[in-house]
Amino acid sequence: MVTHVVVFSWVAGVTSEQIDGLGRALDQMASEVRELTVIQHGPDLHFRAGNGDYALIATFSTRENWDAYQSHPAHKAFVRDFVTPLQASRVAIQF
Repeated sequence: MVTHVVVFSWVAGVTSEQIDGLGRALDQMASEVRELTVIQHGPDLHFRAGNGDYALIATFSTRENWDAYQSHPAHKAFVRDFVTPLQASRVAIQF
């Protein structure tokens, strides 16, 4: 089992509409990547100052499935079209 965790911080001026669109696009992308077992994602609830702005947790049954996700055209398009324009920083871990 591979768990992939990503925390994003957005550039200044990102709107709630952009974040809603990113969430919908992420759900669509996830439905197209059959190697993905489970995905959870959402914006920070602002309980604490200094948190990231958005997180996703994705689970894969094998390392090969994680590799397939990383190279999948739907994932690449999602990152290009929805993440890159909004992203100020990103931190990730796989465990």
